[in-house]
Amino acid sequence: MPVSHSCCKCVYASTSTRVCVCVFVYSRPREGRMGDAYVTLPLGEDSAGYPEHSPSAPEQPHAFLPRPPATAPIGMAEAQPLSKFDVHVVEPTKSGNGYNAFVAYKVVCRTSMENYMSNDISMMRRFNHFVWLHVQLSEQYPCYFIPVLPDKSGIDPYFNRFDAEFIERRRWALQQFLFRIVQHPVLMASKALQVFLEGDENQMRLPEDKKPSLFGGLFKSNSQPPKAVQDPEFVAMGQYIKEFEAQLFEVHKFMERLVIRRKELGSSLGELGLTLITMGTHEEKTGEPEAATSSKSFHDLGSCCDHLAISLQEQVKDEMQKSVFVLEEWLRMVEGVKESLRTQAGSAGMYFAFLTDLDKKERAMQKGQQGGKPITEADISEAQRRVEEARQRAEMLGQRLRDEMTRFKKAKAVELRTMLFRFVEIQIKSGFVVTESWQRALSSVVKGIDPAILPNGGLGTEGYV
Repeated sequence: MPVSHSCCKCVYASTSTRVCVCVFVYSRPREGRMGDAYVTLPLGEDSAGYPEHSPSAPEQPHAFLPRPPATAPIGMAEAQPLSKFDVHVVEPTKSGNGYNAFVAYKVVCRTSMENYMSNDISMMRRFNHFVWLHVQLSEQYPCYFIPVLPDKSGIDPYFNRFDAEFIERRRWALQQFLFRIVQHPVLMASKALQVFLEGDENQMRLPEDKKPSLFGGLFKSNSQPPKAVQDPEFVAMGQYIKEFEAQLFEVHKFMERLVIRRKELGSSLGELGLTLITMGTHEEKTGEPEAATSSKSFHDLGSCCDHLAISLQEQVKDEMQKSVFVLEEWLRMVEGVKESLRTQAGSAGMYFAFLTDLDKKERAMQKGQQGGKPITEADISEAQRRVEEARQRAEMLGQRLRDEMTRFKKAKAVELRTMLFRFVEIQIKSGFVVTESWQRALSSVVKGIDPAILPNGGLGTEGYV
């Protein structure tokens, strides 16, 4: 029997700590309507800012969706009304043939930055141009969290880098990369970004040693600083990122596995639907007394399977873009954080190296060096200057790293929670479609059948027989 909704009268009604989310599940139909069941989910304490809605019939599934997190995701264009950029990567286009073939992407940007020649910008950019931008930003703005770019190709030497799914995946990743740049308070004002958006291709030539290879990741290093110069504070940051990356990797792995299996289910349902329709056509041709009714049941059930196959394709697309791609982008963000940690550790190592050199020179000067070039006051002054510069740089990068980590954690809390909300939203929408489709098929399959000959006496088919 349907489960009554007694906790509140409004789908978005909430107390200080819980919000009621109306989730449809199948129960015995009553008077031709699908049953309702409700689940109360703790989605946070914030309840302000969301309009109230009255419960409506299941035929309006959008009314039963959970409310989104109170704060929109950082990094998404619609979440930044005061952003000075609105940028999109669209229309990937293949050019050339054979080894010289490449894909160019149309970058469309609207900006309110006064130093730009135009407020509306549109240009074609190749993947290497994005690499150029990444290299420039990484060199000019060390320790800012810049996500790494997606791989130039797959790890399989026979992988088709012009595969439509691969290109779409990369297009989305490149767009997210630009979103991160244009919404960063410092990077958005960089000269490199302006050259990327307005400059000539000749201004974005990469040295050979900076060009990405066809296989493997970009700008990923496993080098570690000497343990003797590692600061405990940043070691703890590194451990935090390492543990977060491990958990994120597992969630991504199983999320992608789920989507792949759902895609396979959709293909199987489509094939089953075609087979059932073919069976219905065959039954119709037999001319038997019940052939018309039987044929219609096969046709209707086949159409139901076909409809669900299409629905699953749409669900797979949504889950890829709103869940799998988001997790992949965060994995690339983590790589950018790890690169910043290595940069900071390198600057600290340089400071200690100069400090050690200064100490050696001061000791040699005090003892009076025998043989070779004697240590002078000028040598000591130069060594002291290098130590001071290295110290200031290390402190500056360390503070930058702290600030960036604060931004990172705030974004992580909001964006990953938003991803979970969207994943649940997709499942709820899909649940309505699946249940409604099977109920329609059930109505056709059992129509005119004596309930007594059905399993359990036709229990659960009231209103359909």
